[in-house]
Amino acid sequence: MRHHLETGVSTHASPWDLASGPQPDAFRAVMRRVVGGVAVVGTLREERPWGMTVSAYTPVCMEPPTLLVCINAKTVTAADIESNRKFSLNLLSEAQAGLSQRCAQAGASKYLDGDVVPADELPVPSSTPVLREAIATLDCDASEIRRIGTHVVVIGAIRTILAPASLRPLLYGQGRYLKTVAFDLAPAGPSA
Repeated sequence: MRHHLETGVSTHASPWDLASGPQPDAFRAVMRRVVGGVAVVGTLREERPWGMTVSAYTPVCMEPPTLLVCINAKTVTAADIESNRKFSLNLLSEAQAGLSQRCAQAGASKYLDGDVVPADELPVPSSTPVLREAIATLDCDASEIRRIGTHVVVIGAIRTILAPASLRPLLYGQGRYLKTVAFDLAPAGPSA
């Protein structure tokens, strides 16, 4: 509780927007505050490229190069990955906000036929969809798949890494797409 020092009058104003136990809605509200890059997980569905927008992904280790992605277990994307054990993680650029929205719509067709780089234009082979204008694509084998609650956690052993010339990443936070800022490539932090 805050007090005004001169009069002793309480000026109680809580600094907390949210105070809760482990409730799903509270957790969702807090996770919306995290700003992060947007990605599309690519798979093959009926031999055609298919994608689903995700924000829950992270590197696991550098040796061997491994990543983790979380996918709603009720989706066809999760079923396809469980079946063929291959997927790509396409990190999206600012130019791909529309693609992100399309691949995030529940129940919508998410075929990516016109959005992928043709195999003959790739510098190295990839067995999963590589999206045009992505800032990077990581072609992966699903080395481990584990169901946790409503999602499957997929550990991906990276087979191929593709990254074109630098593009600005697509960021998401507070329930909306955000503009990126250019970062100076100089070392961060104060000099000693």
